[in-house]
Amino acid sequence: MTHSTRRRVLAIAAATAATGAVSTVTATPGKGDERGNARSFGAVYANDVLWRTNVVEVLDSEPSRSDAIYFLHDGTQPIVGNSSADDAQLSLFVSESAPGGRDWNGGQWVHYSAEITDLDAFNADAPLTRDTDVLDTDYIDVTKGRPSFGPPNYFICPLNGNA
Repeated sequence: MTHSTRRRVLAIAAATAATGAVSTVTATPGKGDERGNARSFGAVYANDVLWRTNVVEVLDSEPSRSDAIYFLHDGTQPIVGNSSADDAQLSLFVSESAPGGRDWNGGQWVHYSAEITDLDAFNADAPLTRDTDVLDTDYIDVTKGRPSFGPPNYFICPLNGNA
């Protein structure tokens, strides 16, 4: 079931932000930016938890120790921008690891395109909150690298608290 909500409007605006690096919303005091420094924050699902994040640095090459991040999209736009997608999907990103896990590498990301090819099947499963949710489906095509409208291939983006 889809609804046009304030959250969806913010997610769409965030997903199409000029930086294109992550879904972002301008932070304000009391909403995760306690110092009022206007940093932009986004959200990433990892191990069933929605984490707050912000891009710190875009990298020119793949880091030697990295984490995979899956960018959910429909081939033309981030999945949260698709008005037919289930509102339960609060982030267009899903990570393979999170802080506290043995495999966590501090948010040094390698980008994977995760194109949803069957929106009805996606909506039946939404939200996707673990890497296995992305990798174990037959309706998501995963390829290393970004689609033309996605975030950079390699970047540093720590997960810094629950969203």
